[in-house]
Amino acid sequence: MSCTKLFYEFFEPIAASVEGVNTVHQSGGDKMDRLLARSSSEDIYPAVFALRPKYALEDNGADNVLAWFDSTYYVICRGEMGQEEQEDAAFDEAERIGLAISLAIRENHGITCLVDPNTKVFMEPITMITLEASYGYEVRMRVGLMANSIIYANS
Repeated sequence: MSCTKLFYEFFEPIAASVEGVNTVHQSGGDKMDRLLARSSSEDIYPAVFALRPKYALEDNGADNVLAWFDSTYYVICRGEMGQEEQEDAAFDEAERIGLAISLAIRENHGITCLVDPNTKVFMEPITMITLEASYGYEVRMRVGLMANSIIYANS
C-alpha cells in the first residue's frame, strides 16, 4: 500500500457515489493521458478524473502520521462545441458533481479524513477539445488521511 493508493481508495467510492457520475479514473502521473485514451474507446462521461496527488506527511509527535493530500480532480461532461445551451448544461452538470464530491468529502471530516480548515475548495472551469468537446471543472482541495498503517508497516 502507498499513500497515493490510500488516497484513491478513499476518493474513488465517494466520487462514484455521486448521482450522475459514470466513471472515475486516476492518472498515471500529472497528465490526463489515461482519460483521453478511454474517452476515444468508451462512453465515460460524466467522468471524474483524479490526478495523483502530491502530499506531505505530518507526525504529531505521538506516532500519529497524517498524509495531507493536495488533491486535484476533474469533472468532465460531454458537450457540443458551438452549441451554447449544451456547453452551459455540461458546465452546470460538472459543477454540480464537483460540489457534491467536495461536500461528501467534507461530511467525512473528523470521521475518515480531515479537511484543512485553512484552505478553500477551488473550482475552475475547463474546456477540453480532443476528438470531441467536453466541458467541466478542475477542483482542488486539501484532505488529510491517517497514514500510520503505511508509514509504520515495516516497523
